[in-house]
Amino acid sequence: QDDEDLEAELEAALEEQEAEWEEDDDEDEEEEDMAEPDDEERGSDFDEDDEEPEKPPEPWMLPLPEVTNNIYLKSYFPVLKWNPNKAFGPADRRIWVVDHFAKSFYCLDAKGKTRRQHDANKLLQLERNVMDPRRARLMFFDAAKSYEIVFPSNDERERFYETGSSIRPAIRVYAPSLTKPDTAVDGGSTTTTIDGTKENAVVQKVPNPFKKTGELLDRELQGRCKINSSKVQDEPVSVWCGTFNMCGSPPPRDSSSLESWMPKGKYDLYAVGTQECSYQKEEGEWFGFVQEYLGKDYLTLASMQLWDITVVVLCRKKCLLKITNVEGSTKATLHKEKCGMKGAAGICLRFHNTSMAFISCHLAARLERTKMRKINVEEIVNQIQLANKDCDLSSQFHHVFWMGDMNYRVEMENAEAAPLLDSKKYIELLNQDQLLNEIDEGNILYGFKEAPITFPPTYRYKKGSSDYMNDRGRSPSYTDRILVKSMSNTTIKCTGYGAADVHTSEHMPVYATYVVRCVRPHMNCFHRDQEPRPQFEFSEIVFEDQNHLMFRKPMVMIYSPFSEHPHKGKSSKTSTMKPSFTGDLLPGPIKCSVQMTEYLERHALVIIFRDLAEPREDKMFRGAAVMELQGRVLYDEEQEVSLDVLCLSRKVGVIKCKFKVTNYGYTPPPGGAPGRVPKEALMDEE
Repeated sequence: QDDEDLEAELEAALEEQEAEWEEDDDEDEEEEDMAEPDDEERGSDFDEDDEEPEKPPEPWMLPLPEVTNNIYLKSYFPVLKWNPNKAFGPADRRIWVVDHFAKSFYCLDAKGKTRRQHDANKLLQLERNVMDPRRARLMFFDAAKSYEIVFPSNDERERFYETGSSIRPAIRVYAPSLTKPDTAVDGGSTTTTIDGTKENAVVQKVPNPFKKTGELLDRELQGRCKINSSKVQDEPVSVWCGTFNMCGSPPPRDSSSLESWMPKGKYDLYAVGTQECSYQKEEGEWFGFVQEYLGKDYLTLASMQLWDITVVVLCRKKCLLKITNVEGSTKATLHKEKCGMKGAAGICLRFHNTSMAFISCHLAARLERTKMRKINVEEIVNQIQLANKDCDLSSQFHHVFWMGDMNYRVEMENAEAAPLLDSKKYIELLNQDQLLNEIDEGNILYGFKEAPITFPPTYRYKKGSSDYMNDRGRSPSYTDRILVKSMSNTTIKCTGYGAADVHTSEHMPVYATYVVRCVRPHMNCFHRDQEPRPQFEFSEIVFEDQNHLMFRKPMVMIYSPFSEHPHKGKSSKTSTMKPSFTGDLLPGPIKCSVQMTEYLERHALVIIFRDLAEPREDKMFRGAAVMELQGRVLYDEEQEVSLDVLCLSRKVGVIKCKFKVTNYGYTPPPGGAPGRVPKEALMDEE
């Protein structure tokens, strides 16, 4: 679905539910609304150790003068209206105001006249563009369309995101400086009232957003506002993933049998993948069935279909306001024997600051086609276009969930396998499993993990029966699988992996459940200990090993979620298998727009290698390495790290990086410090 279709679908689906996110004047009801789901709501697979303690937020009064950078409670941001079809002009200039005291967002024109005003609890999405570090999108319940805006810098966009997140009543932000000091660190949260009445009112000098940079004006902050804050960086999200090769048959008529595969109402996110879903008489019939089955408490975020391969992701309604950057993509295989018959559909999203991708695939069948399946996987990983289009899907997301009928077989005769099945010695079957052997040998899906299999093979059954079919004398196989790849600085726990006793197809449906800890918005702007922000300076990036392709004109670029990007180096003209980058071949310093070390350590730098000698843009990619920052934000120390380089889901090399982290500046006031706002964003009349 494209952005316009998704917007229309969300607005239509949520129009009747708008009142659910209205801010309640009664504090007790508000605190109840903000509470996390209990174990019964999340499901029996949810681990109590991963759940935040069920403690109601503690009310707390904080005097306005004690809030660091309190000017962000009523801040003015000069921006430009995004228009992809023409250059920016004076008519595109806007001022967006985030006013905590009025609980509102305002859009002003160049003369200060209010063009639009929206209550904070009407904000559906505050989305940061992945490819453009200065763009953002706002979507309100009461607006006919979304607002796409461009900030003067990534700094300005991050500050807008922070203060814009903290004003929302449905979002709990990580703000230890705004949380009651004696609140328990593990699970403690506060509904903080910031008091700016009477003697607590303050006047701040700030840059005038309507005049040339350098001119200051007085801005009075007065009144009271609330922020839902926490000392806990992340919140647990329960995820259900399922895959089902339906063999052209409709889903079970009896919903109770489907319940064993897809339990209703127990998880925050449902990602449902199917293959051979050809029973549909109308387009979207299966998607409608899943939505109706899960019921009115869930909303479809996105659905994608490639012939009979589908994937649909749904979320609990109360989670919708925390989800952004929803995209979908499909990829058909190009192999001459299976062109158009196999492939994958994918959907990605961002839950708070944690990115996820869900892939539903169908690979080439038959025991002997292991090589063809490898080619299928490489095509899917390389050409599913999600989020960062300069990088493949295996190196950019915090979590990638890969599911589907992968068609890998157990290389064993049925006569040998039968007694193992009868005695439930599944481990001995798995010793001959092609997928596990391919992963162990590093041929596909490097870094992906699968939970231990404790269920019988999922293929090949007689339809309507729990008996296996005699498939040319071969052993039943685990064709239907779910795997996940996660960055090492994230927290994820698999709470269940199994196959359901549903026999409408030759395949049994498979499910996996997870608890993912998603990083909340971090309030850098309100952090009490304001310190100089870090920058990463690379002195060397060298290939120690590389076994993929010859570089003829190598170039390196670096992406980060917390700075201007991409950071591009210059290309070398040296043809080599092991390129090295030093001096001006390296990108310049990566200046972070945030200062909180705990935030930086939950993210990563993605180092991308390209060959500019390739005439086609889509053929330039040569691999990517992910440098997780946990334990690496160490100031003024020369650091060295070795990283795996991945391409086409395989490890193709190893690089050595030398870098240093230094300080470069402080968090500036909203509206831009003198000299920081580009000329086209100034609000002076021509």
